[in-house]
Amino acid sequence: MRWPRRSLVSLLVALAVSLQPGLAQSQKDKDAQKKQDDAIRVETRLVTMDVIVKDKKGKYITDLKTEDFTVFENGTVQKVDFFEPPLGGGSETPQPGTTDPVTPATSAGAAFGGGRSNLISLVMDGATTDLSNFKQVKEGSLKYIRERITDTDTVAVFGIANDLQLLQSFTQDKAKLIASLEKGAMMPASNKSLERGQLAEGIEQMRAELNSLGGVDPSASPSGAAAGAAAAAQGSAAGRALIVNRILQQFNLLRSQLSIQQARPVLAALAAICSAQQGLPGKKTVILFSQGFITSSTLDWQVQSVIDIANRANIAIYIMDSAGLRTSAPQSTSPVPTAPLAGVSGLASTESRIQAVGGENVFDNVRHEGLNREYDILYRIAGDTGGEFIKGTNDLAKGLNRIDEEIRARYTLAWYSSDANFDGSFRKLKVEVRRPDTRITARGGYYANAGEELVSFSAEEKKLLAGVAAAEANPALSLFVELSPFRFRGGNYVIPMSIEVPPGAMKFDRKGDKQIVQFDVLGLIREKSGKVISRLGGSFNIGLTNEQYQSVLQNNIFVRQDMELAPGSYDIELVFRDRATGKVAAKREKLVLPAMDAEFSTSGVVLSRHVEPIKKVAGAPEPVDVFSQAGVQIRPSPSHEFRAEDSMIVFFEVYNAEVNKETGNPMVWVSVRLMKDGQAVSKPIDYVLTENNSLPAPHLTFARFIKLTGLPAGRYTAIIETRDMMTKKLIKLQSPFVVTQ
Repeated sequence: MRWPRRSLVSLLVALAVSLQPGLAQSQKDKDAQKKQDDAIRVETRLVTMDVIVKDKKGKYITDLKTEDFTVFENGTVQKVDFFEPPLGGGSETPQPGTTDPVTPATSAGAAFGGGRSNLISLVMDGATTDLSNFKQVKEGSLKYIRERITDTDTVAVFGIANDLQLLQSFTQDKAKLIASLEKGAMMPASNKSLERGQLAEGIEQMRAELNSLGGVDPSASPSGAAAGAAAAAQGSAAGRALIVNRILQQFNLLRSQLSIQQARPVLAALAAICSAQQGLPGKKTVILFSQGFITSSTLDWQVQSVIDIANRANIAIYIMDSAGLRTSAPQSTSPVPTAPLAGVSGLASTESRIQAVGGENVFDNVRHEGLNREYDILYRIAGDTGGEFIKGTNDLAKGLNRIDEEIRARYTLAWYSSDANFDGSFRKLKVEVRRPDTRITARGGYYANAGEELVSFSAEEKKLLAGVAAAEANPALSLFVELSPFRFRGGNYVIPMSIEVPPGAMKFDRKGDKQIVQFDVLGLIREKSGKVISRLGGSFNIGLTNEQYQSVLQNNIFVRQDMELAPGSYDIELVFRDRATGKVAAKREKLVLPAMDAEFSTSGVVLSRHVEPIKKVAGAPEPVDVFSQAGVQIRPSPSHEFRAEDSMIVFFEVYNAEVNKETGNPMVWVSVRLMKDGQAVSKPIDYVLTENNSLPAPHLTFARFIKLTGLPAGRYTAIIETRDMMTKKLIKLQSPFVVTQ
């Protein structure tokens, strides 16, 4: 399911207006539109940060005032335009430093019925949490709801498995929250059957609740003024519903953009939950229960995107290890590079270590970070958003109490950056307070991205992308790229992107008994509007044995990455750089993915000269890959170059073949001919396909060897005819290739 893609900024502004009934009712549409435009203009410069201050004994200090804080951005003092004291202490009321409509203080009272608000999202990662551990997650969460939630708190409960589940929309009703946690405790048992339909069901449930209040469907409101009028009629329930509706829509979008084949659904869920709350007032917190997961270094940008989105929304992400106290040995001893947003870390005093409850303390975090790869991303997401990763305790209630104390001790500072050039660069932040002998915890900085960019690029990457046109026109390397769309689940496509580079122009350096080659691959995906929605690639440092090195010399350097996209039109830009020589090549491709129907059809043809056996792990299911067939995996050859002694593999998929009612199977006839200069150079080779595969989408697979023995060097074309024997429908495909000596 693909939701309408409206401007994220516009949606957030409309949401902010809808939470201010008085403002919406007192102005005409024209004035409301001007307010939206003004809000968009200044929102890009507004930087918000939560700060926690402790004394030398580790006690929270909650009675500081605006004038006690000094904020530095890249060494330059910033004027604090907004200040809000902790929810759990201090007598000072929120202080706006400006009357601008986006100042959080102006809408704080209207958001959820008046007073200062505390938005908490409880998120249960059922994709990684074992069913046996959900009992302690449920018990700890129930105790937290019963004993710690107050009238200033508005809480929602989400679950993650294959998709994002709305277990309870934002509410202050403890009974509803308790019921949702009981439901969520059973989530892992059925997570294999969770599909996008449950998202639609959750949205319909929210709409039904609104209609019962005599309200208006918030997703149907075309403007900020209309949304505001709807919220005025519906009360604070509408504001909460709008947030949830936005989260569910955003998850559908982000799940596609973050490519579920490569990144865990939890990344898309966290990004959706955080982005939907940007621009809302109040203290905002996400508490994630997870056992951790691993992503490759080439997907590091996806983790960074989640961090950037959370920081723009000023949301602290706290993470509880749902596995509790573990006795297993660390899975890795390789250190993790320090993240640019790393917060306060250091060796705590013996006293503070003794006092630590509800999981490990700062000392333990520093000691263990980097030793368990499943935890590395959790440490990073929590630390870089101003939260904390708590593990090593079977008493999750104590861990939640520890988080709750921090939530209620946070100051909120906001300022309009004196540097208006939001160019994506990283800006260091430093906070000082007048009071002596204090310890400050705050984010170490932020990426100054313009607007609502999902994807971040470094200055060097931007420079590389700026030279795409020149590198494509005058490449210093030969670069072959092939995009091969195949039908995937949920009405989407999975598109393997295969890259080949001949090794002759690359530089290899010998280190010991290895040949080292280093290169960068950087790609981006733009939707039709020109907005960058995803990126590909990474930095590669590969050490080859002598046998592997000789094999590469006889073939090509090969890289493959998959992406999942909804039907639509996209532009792909790709840059390949040999790091040792600085040689660069680039490609730009247009990708059109048609809406799927029930007509007889095929994918495009993929040619290959390489197959590799699939390594099987005892007790583990065979990995699902679009190019897997009969225990082997096919490696595409985007150069379409073959030697005469090669056997060429022809691969494609067939969709919607009619089923024979007598046999219960489809019957598809396939004929392959090789042509040169319009003349046949081989007899037709005929095959019949009858075996239907159900995953990830129903299809028949054609994967056959075609011998090229005896063919002279030259350019050829493979002509493939595919006929549904039941309906007699015929599809003709062709794919050019080259035979070399």
